[in-house]
Amino acid sequence: MEPDPATPVASTSIRVRYKDTDCMKVVYYGNYLTYFEVGRVEFLRRQGLAMSDVDQRVHLPVVEALVRFRKPARLDDLLEVRCWVSERKRASFRFAYEILNEAGESVATGSTLHACQDPATSALVAVPSWLRERMPVVPSN
Repeated sequence: MEPDPATPVASTSIRVRYKDTDCMKVVYYGNYLTYFEVGRVEFLRRQGLAMSDVDQRVHLPVVEALVRFRKPARLDDLLEVRCWVSERKRASFRFAYEILNEAGESVATGSTLHACQDPATSALVAVPSWLRERMPVVPSN
């Protein structure tokens, strides 16, 4: 897929599955990080970078994660996960996320901070130029 730097915010849909919910049929809080992961993998794909290819060239460990819960998501809800790069430094970058329900209401927001690691040596490295150029920054509000 060709990169699309003109669209720096990726959006993908997720249907809440039974396994994602607690006994009240509300999404269990830890699953929002999985939804964030789906969003960032889709962001990279839309920038022409399949995660399987990225992972062979550089590892992107999460070094910080933040989730703010706004409204419960429930079983069978269709959620829109929006993801973009909100900050980029020499050796790290931050993905920002917003999850919306079908009514367009914010269910959760958050971010993950990622370092860059050489897969062969496990040494931390600067964000590679091939990755940097495919990650336009959209500052968060």
